[in-house]
Amino acid sequence: MTSHSLLLRLLTYCLILSGCTIEFFGVFTDRSAYSQTPKRVCNIGSTPNHPGNYKLLGNIFLKQNRFHEALNCFEIALQDERGRKDPELWNNHGLALAGLKKYDQAIASYDQALQISPGAIFVDRVEPRVKAEDYYIWWFNRGTALVDLKRYEEAIASLDQSIKIKPSFSFVWFFRGLALFRLERYEEAQSAYRRAILLSPNTPYITSKDLLSLQDYVIYYGEADAKSRLGSYKETIQSFERGQKIRRENPQIKFFDDNNSENFYETYIDGIRLLDQGENQKALIVFENLIAEKPTYTNAWYGKADALTALGLYPEAILAYDQVIAIEPDDYPSWYKKGNVLKRVNRNEEALQAYDKAIKLSGGFSEVWHNRGVIFYNQNKDAEAINAYSQSLRANILWGGISKIDTQYALAATLYRAKRYSESLLAVEKILQEQPEYQEALELRKLIKKITVCDRAETQSQCNEKLIK
Repeated sequence: MTSHSLLLRLLTYCLILSGCTIEFFGVFTDRSAYSQTPKRVCNIGSTPNHPGNYKLLGNIFLKQNRFHEALNCFEIALQDERGRKDPELWNNHGLALAGLKKYDQAIASYDQALQISPGAIFVDRVEPRVKAEDYYIWWFNRGTALVDLKRYEEAIASLDQSIKIKPSFSFVWFFRGLALFRLERYEEAQSAYRRAILLSPNTPYITSKDLLSLQDYVIYYGEADAKSRLGSYKETIQSFERGQKIRRENPQIKFFDDNNSENFYETYIDGIRLLDQGENQKALIVFENLIAEKPTYTNAWYGKADALTALGLYPEAILAYDQVIAIEPDDYPSWYKKGNVLKRVNRNEEALQAYDKAIKLSGGFSEVWHNRGVIFYNQNKDAEAINAYSQSLRANILWGGISKIDTQYALAATLYRAKRYSESLLAVEKILQEQPEYQEALELRKLIKKITVCDRAETQSQCNEKLIK
């Protein structure tokens, strides 16, 4: 299995069925070349002979990993001038070629997609038109094909173009780490792996032996870094020990510059073990000693901030998170954690600013939207709270600790206070369908029904009679 075929399984369903952009192209940059190829077969039945219909059937074949059949359909669509103006069609054509391990041709197809300007029309639909942000996936697909060709420097350049457009896309960071590892740029690879896992911590990146060599222990260290920043200390230790085991079994592998650097990282993990055991004061000492030795070591500042937070030393924790941000300003967990501590000390406007930054850098996640909703609710800003809770329910849970059903109740309660009773009742019923004994929801439903019944009653006595019934 190639890196690109893995991405087909991970991404194609989303891209085709949800309207996310997929990019495809073929090897034929010269349009006259189509007349020299064997006749393609793509049976669209009695539907109109339109390039959009060939594209749609090709997309179905692509989702099923039937690459030859998909390619046939896409190439017929590309014989039509309307099809050649659709960058998504070129991209999908490229994906089919990549699925057949024709990576050079796939890259040519992606290049064709990238040459078409925003505002173009998708041949299988009129609206919306191609947007500038759609191009991130085409640069990404191009980069993965270059990884398959072992053209790692070029791959990184393509992946970096994708990152410029959408830095919150986790898979681009994973493949960047893969290319960097192959170039033996190990510390950069670890950083890229860390970013990938932070952006999508529940994705099983380490599942393909075809993608990751047995010696690629760096991904485990990147995973350890990410899990520590997420506060998942047990998983941090497990990931580190997996990477360390590979290191010990392959002593010829070089990653750290010297034994002191390796010992330094192991000391950091010792601090994480202490946090996991609740020995926060001892952990704080470990992290402070590491900072004294290497003041720019971000992980140690993270550990210190977490230890200070656990000890209830919130002003000091905020300063420690600020140090993380000073070193890595685009690290969303530090902004999120800083926001949480600011919220605890009622510096709510600053907390909202920190959450906004976390959302911008991460693309948003359930917990940060929920916490924004809590602040707005406490400020009696119901419209803003309703929007935040609604965003939370639509987003993915990355950190844990907040249940969707609790967010649903918070939304219902806010709708109730805003006198949007019918919407509040709908939200309550969703809760009770999932958890019939949710006490707060049961009480809120009674209140809503009481209000709506009495609103329809002409007198208080009629209201009382209806409530008894």
